[in-house]
Amino acid sequence: MPRSSQTILDQVADDLATWIDTTSSQIALAMAPAGVAPFSATLSETQKLEYYRDQIFNPDGSPNMAGRQAQLQRLGPTGFRLVYMAVIKAYPMLRVPTPEGMPTTPPTMSGDVSMPAVSRS
Repeated sequence: MPRSSQTILDQVADDLATWIDTTSSQIALAMAPAGVAPFSATLSETQKLEYYRDQIFNPDGSPNMAGRQAQLQRLGPTGFRLVYMAVIKAYPMLRVPTPEGMPTTPPTMSGDVSMPAVSRS
């Protein structure tokens, strides 16, 4: 924005700032046509699930601990949970079997949840 009392150096600085701003925006738009990041792959949901399945589980169905750790660092705990749940939903055979005597549905955190009393003896 032009100032009321500008020197020639102020005008050059303003012109340069405007040029840098518009040029950087034009370059960013040119590198991301249609809102897609440069060098990103266009994958279907099935391909994404297969990728994450291979990252989270070994081919034999056992946990891939190195892949899980890498994805946990990359996605964070919430993102990893969402991806893990999507993979388990798509590949239910990878779900950890419920031990005998345990309820088959996971507990929910809705409603009033009371903690059992701890006796001190």
